[in-house]
Amino acid sequence: MIASAATQRRRARAAAAAVRAAAPAAAPVLHPEWRAFVGRWLEAAGCTVRDAARGDWEVELSPALRRRWRRQRVRLVFDPSRPTLPRGAWFTAPGSGGGRKILEAALEEPLVTRRTALAQVPGAPAEGLAPVCRVRGLAWAAPRLGPVRYERRFAFHGVVTRWGGLPAQESWVILLDADGGLLETAIGSALPEVRPREGLYQIADALDPDGRARMTAAAREHFARLLDEREREWERAVSRLRDDELGRLGAFFSARIEEEEERLRRRSSNGEEGDLEQGDATSLKLEWERRAAEVQQRWALRTELRVWGIEEWSWPVADLEQELKAGAVRVRVASRVDVARGRPALPGCPSCGAPAEMLVRSRGAVACVRCAPE
Repeated sequence: MIASAATQRRRARAAAAAVRAAAPAAAPVLHPEWRAFVGRWLEAAGCTVRDAARGDWEVELSPALRRRWRRQRVRLVFDPSRPTLPRGAWFTAPGSGGGRKILEAALEEPLVTRRTALAQVPGAPAEGLAPVCRVRGLAWAAPRLGPVRYERRFAFHGVVTRWGGLPAQESWVILLDADGGLLETAIGSALPEVRPREGLYQIADALDPDGRARMTAAAREHFARLLDEREREWERAVSRLRDDELGRLGAFFSARIEEEEERLRRRSSNGEEGDLEQGDATSLKLEWERRAAEVQQRWALRTELRVWGIEEWSWPVADLEQELKAGAVRVRVASRVDVARGRPALPGCPSCGAPAEMLVRSRGAVACVRCAPE
């Protein structure tokens, strides 16, 4: 007897299920960057990591982590297909118990790395200061670049989160000099146009605890100013949307209250009792206030900053000298060059010393446009 079409479909589905059950399931694979991150963080936290059998790690914990996790050492297992774990071992995937413990500890304190910014060749533009400083009535002579030296700088990486209204999140990095002065800020997770190399070059002395505290305090102040600027920009961006919502809410309740008051006037003119309607109008006003307060609270801006990384840099810089000439006038100006990017800074005005975007000839001398008389 020929089987029905429904019976044939059931047999086909059963055969396919049997084939799937017989085929070995593909084992999940961990992202290789996760293992590298765990290793870097453990070493930065002061732990000792040794290779163990089957790709595991034996980790001798640092004193701080011993107190936190109440154990001297731990074995980390990265193989997701392992059917059983050794006694006391942690399976270390991003969503596992061991992975969550490591992530929670890593988020509490920023990770510190030490890097060197590689110098560009040539270290400065062939035109010298001409690309950054214009001149009027003068001409630039050939530039002369001094020897490259390395200075200590610090980059603080943070994530700024905006809550309220339309939530948003931005990554920022600020670069400070050795005295805590702000050199630059950039949106993103890394400094732009920089080729790094691990380790500090030509900087052997370590920063003392007072120096680290001073740099941290300076970074906190610069981030606070950055947050104030972003809050003002965000407030301007969301105020229009908040006011539009409040306007729509006000138009709706104003119309409803007018309807209730008009109904109350008609009933009063007819001699009918209007206490209930008066109560309805009052309840509408109270509801309007409550809804308006909810809108204000929902659009209220709250910002949060989390510093997740600190980079100590060995940065190549050099002095650049270049002569300005016009007839018998000869004036030499100097500037500093960021050799890692081949970018000169603005030269100082020969008269007032302020950074000058333009230099002019003024009464037999050279001055910036602020110092030169009209």
